[in-house]
Amino acid sequence: MNVEPRSVPRGIYAKVCRGKPVAKAVKTPYCNFPVGANASWDKQRMKASLRDQSYGPQRILVVDDERSVRELVAESLSYIGHQVTTAADGKDAAEKLQNGAFDIVVTDMDMPRMDGMELIKYIRRHHPDTDTIAITGHATKYKYVDVINAGAADFITKPFGLDKLEAKIRRLLRERYLRRELEQLAIRDPLTGLYNRRHFRSVLTQEAVRSVRYGHPLFLLFIDIDQFKHYNDQEGHQAGDSLLIELGSILQQSIREHVDTAFRYGGDEFTVVLPHLHADQVRMVVERIRKRYATLNASPTSLSIGAAQFHYRDGDVEKSIEDLIQRADKAQYRAKKDLGGNRLCLDGDSENPEPAPVVAVQEPSRSVG
Repeated sequence: MNVEPRSVPRGIYAKVCRGKPVAKAVKTPYCNFPVGANASWDKQRMKASLRDQSYGPQRILVVDDERSVRELVAESLSYIGHQVTTAADGKDAAEKLQNGAFDIVVTDMDMPRMDGMELIKYIRRHHPDTDTIAITGHATKYKYVDVINAGAADFITKPFGLDKLEAKIRRLLRERYLRRELEQLAIRDPLTGLYNRRHFRSVLTQEAVRSVRYGHPLFLLFIDIDQFKHYNDQEGHQAGDSLLIELGSILQQSIREHVDTAFRYGGDEFTVVLPHLHADQVRMVVERIRKRYATLNASPTSLSIGAAQFHYRDGDVEKSIEDLIQRADKAQYRAKKDLGGNRLCLDGDSENPEPAPVVAVQEPSRSVG
């Protein structure tokens, strides 16, 4: 029997497609969602919309003290391709957040032990990369502005339909995507695509702290293009930019993905952070870079590279980092000015009169494992 939209009882979520009912509705005091086999059209439509947005499935934690409600919300979000976990209240949610990462938390407000407002504040303090959508059946008890100020990204009042929840999540995903794009623009060099000098200090600090904690070695490379100004004047600034881009690509190809990190430090100067490597392994990385750069035939340019190992001094990480940067920079200056360029100078190595021979080396692993 055909059901017209006007015949659907008010407050019950239903979909009508081509004059035929495609989803039966279940009404609860909190939310009205399509359930059962006839909900397949909605499932396919919303999965397609998720793919169209190119955001991919999200890890979502659904929190509600009423089992029937949280299971219904979780099932509906699973329909559209998300990875969903449930929690019975705020305390349960906090424990699950500690044990696993979530992109979005959808939480009820009225719950025992830890209510939604407390949970939202907890997430804001301890999981700032996780966004929260608050759900309440008491619009007068919780003001929109108070929930948002507590840290929620959005607010939805019961009863509501899946379309409304989906729209809230899609808007939130767009905001997350734009936020991450802006974050990347802030830490990326626009020409080479490498991380920039601003992000260099952040990464180096993280790696230095790990080096102190776990006792593994940490090296820093400073890389400068010899005769770059002459090359720019001779070939033109567009060719100079292309050379910088090529060197950035070479650095990425020559280091371990998700382990080492390359940066454009400024102008024609680059840096590379190399954790878990010893001096002989650092030399191999440098020769891999020099070998690949030589294939560009960008005469008269070459690379002067300084390398230094991190040493934890006087119990002060920040001073130790400054010391590392200064020693790597001085080693690069020595390679370029004192030794004529086109070579590696390792800090503390007084015997480096000639450029090291370019040797064939094994390719780096492109994964952490």
